[in-house]
Amino acid sequence: MTSAELGQSRTTKPLPAPSTSLLAGTGAVVGISALVASSCCVLPIALAGLGVTGAVFSGLAFLADIRPFLIVGAAAMLALGWAFFFWRRRVASCDGDSCAKPERSGRMLGLLGFGSLVVGLALVWGPYVEPALIRLAR
Repeated sequence: MTSAELGQSRTTKPLPAPSTSLLAGTGAVVGISALVASSCCVLPIALAGLGVTGAVFSGLAFLADIRPFLIVGAAAMLALGWAFFFWRRRVASCDGDSCAKPERSGRMLGLLGFGSLVVGLALVWGPYVEPALIRLAR
């Protein structure tokens, strides 16, 4: 190799950023499941007032037992989703001599935000929201 060849740099394409849409969607689904699991008392009362019977909810009773695992799983998926979202925005796509800024995905940001909102609501549902709703129902 000559010194001229050593001075030339070969441009390599950066590794593609992993998709966060799946993580955001998984976090939203798991967060909604945790919210459903935490609404074991108020939701049946409200739906019974609308005419829905208890037979519908007998299949959902097991969700209350696994609520902490659902919340931890949702929070972990959302944390990974946010990490990949911010990492992807930082990595520029260089093709030859020009580097383009990474584009922002509004759908991904919306899913991550919605999932974070649902998981946050699931965390405060049991100790704060549910007692207030029970007081209102009486």
